Amino acid sequence: MENTELLCEILPSVTPRADIINGLLAQLDDEQDSDRRAEIIRKLGEYPEPQVIKKLWDLRNNLENESDDFVQYEIKLSLHKAATQKVLTPIGIDFFLDNLEVFQSKDNNSQAPKVLIDAALIEEFLLRNQTTLNREAARVMGLVLEGKINPYIGEMGLIKIWHNIKNLKSREDANRSIIELLSKINVGQVNLKEIDLEKYPNVNLKTAIQVEIARKYSLAGIITIRDREFIASGYPFVGSPALFLQSLGKDTSPASIERTLKNLGKAAMENEKVKLNQLLENEPQQNLFFEDNLLLFQGWKIENFEILCANNNLTAATVILCNTKTQERYTESAFKKGSVDALCTAFNEALAHLVEVKHTLKSIYLANLTPGQEGDTTVKAVVEYDGKEVITIHTHENILKAYFFAYVKAMIAVYAPKEYHPDIHSTKELTYLHKIGERDFHGLNFSQVNLMDGEANLSDAKLMGCNFSKANLLEVNLTNADLTGADLSHANLSKANLTGANLTDVKLDENNLTLLDGTILTNTIMPEINIEISGESRLEKVGQLLKHIDPQSQSRILAVHSMTDCIWWDNPLGQKFWEVNKELIKRGISIQRVFILPEVPTPKHLQVIQEQLNCGIEVACICHEKAKNVEEGYRWDDTNLLISENLSVPRNSFTARRTMNGQTESGYISYQTRVVETDKSIFNALWEKSEKLSTQANIQEQLANLST
Repeated sequence: MENTELLCEILPSVTPRADIINGLLAQLDDEQDSDRRAEIIRKLGEYPEPQVIKKLWDLRNNLENESDDFVQYEIKLSLHKAATQKVLTPIGIDFFLDNLEVFQSKDNNSQAPKVLIDAALIEEFLLRNQTTLNREAARVMGLVLEGKINPYIGEMGLIKIWHNIKNLKSREDANRSIIELLSKINVGQVNLKEIDLEKYPNVNLKTAIQVEIARKYSLAGIITIRDREFIASGYPFVGSPALFLQSLGKDTSPASIERTLKNLGKAAMENEKVKLNQLLENEPQQNLFFEDNLLLFQGWKIENFEILCANNNLTAATVILCNTKTQERYTESAFKKGSVDALCTAFNEALAHLVEVKHTLKSIYLANLTPGQEGDTTVKAVVEYDGKEVITIHTHENILKAYFFAYVKAMIAVYAPKEYHPDIHSTKELTYLHKIGERDFHGLNFSQVNLMDGEANLSDAKLMGCNFSKANLLEVNLTNADLTGADLSHANLSKANLTGANLTDVKLDENNLTLLDGTILTNTIMPEINIEISGESRLEKVGQLLKHIDPQSQSRILAVHSMTDCIWWDNPLGQKFWEVNKELIKRGISIQRVFILPEVPTPKHLQVIQEQLNCGIEVACICHEKAKNVEEGYRWDDTNLLISENLSVPRNSFTARRTMNGQTESGYISYQTRVVETDKSIFNALWEKSEKLSTQANIQEQLANLST
């Protein structure tokens, strides 16, 4: 009853709403009794007012100060109610902008450098997974949270963050994020009418506003992932998170941060120069070089081309070819309904002066179109010549040039293959094409692409002969992809899914281990590789490969295990491998194992054998002296062998061997057909001469005549 009386004292019917709230807040600050605090907090949740939400948020951030679990529960519940219930309209970003004086920190006396943090950077921090960009955003925001940066954000940026979080998650998540941001970051506001846009003829409005905020609040600089957009703004103190952190180094003191921001403009220019020099040095045959010269072959170049559209729905295209030595020229025109058709036809007519035109254009189409007026366009052309297909790709901001240059490259590849220099295609080009359902990329160069941060889906793709050297294919979906003859040397294939893929004749680097490093290889047609690998890493990779066996593939495991010196199955590695064995049996995969035993097996030997028999493994045993005679001159008492035989996809079968020579261990994992067949024949010979054991009989009696 005490709680009811308390509320009656605070909430007389004649008290205005503001007085009620102020009374509740004052009472809450003074109240120590947990039950009364819970009652007041519950009542506050009915008032979606700025000061109430701010108070509840502060309590939510300091839950550890509330010893009573019920009070903690009421804080969370009331904050949810106050931040989500409707008054006239649902609480949204306008509510917070109209009440900035309540939500903004009033005790901001920070002497740290004032920096505008781009909203897109904050979004990366709030929403993205651990990508490279997110890690950089997290480091910048870490400096904010440590008080080494006094952060600002533009009002438009705050609005954008709220809407994006609301669309991706919920209105409540968006409101909570804004409350948290407003408690840490200052909102910079400018009147658009006061901005002289004539000062910013070459930048967009969003960039101009951010520069004006930086100048109005005397900020030390701007950190943004859109740093290139500020180049034409005339504002020098702008840098990307990567450039800022790189320039900052290990000294993260406020003085060092301010000094770094002052030098960002100069550092950015130097960075762009380095990138351009690297482009010209490492990629002389890339699109930039091709478009500047428009070289064709045999000393000819495309001197000019143009498109004219008329009102009669016909398009006129003209192409001029010029010999760079003799200055001889051929000019041809064509009239078609479509611009691309007209341009390619005119080019064919001009090309006929140089070669006998025998190719067929099978397809030429757009792979992507970035929304808006600006953006790159990727076009793929497929040409058939002499029974073979030639594929070329070109990316350009001009859609007609993208079509035309892709076609011109195909003509060079067809009629002058020795003069054709394939482009190194970008990650975007590969993903754009795959997203629209295109699966044929055979023969293209994708070396050094990075698919780690994208959707990384190349399932069912035709990648025969493609160059993926040094590519980052981490966790890429390559199920049922045909990689016959592809170059995978030094590619990162860790955790990639190669289920059903064809890896015949692929090129790998020296050790080939990358192919087995967490890669899913279910029913994969494997290359003829043999990997020298010993110790724990060999066993781990064998275990990984066994886990990927498809139960539908009619696979079986054939194994030889020597137990002449010690009981290996009791150590941690042995126990881990035994768990893999039991899982295989549960999945219906048969295991046959020959144990090579000493002349007088110990009870521990019998225990291991009994356990494997009980689990469902077919077991046979042979004395180590008898085992020596199976293959003349070979000591089987020092050897372990495992063969994974895939009866559905024989090229997915592999063998693994460990051999001890004194204290020296050697071993391999091999997909070479010859090695697999050799090891399998040795196993069969051992199995034939071994004593087959049964769970129905006494093992000790079955092994009594083992050495005779």
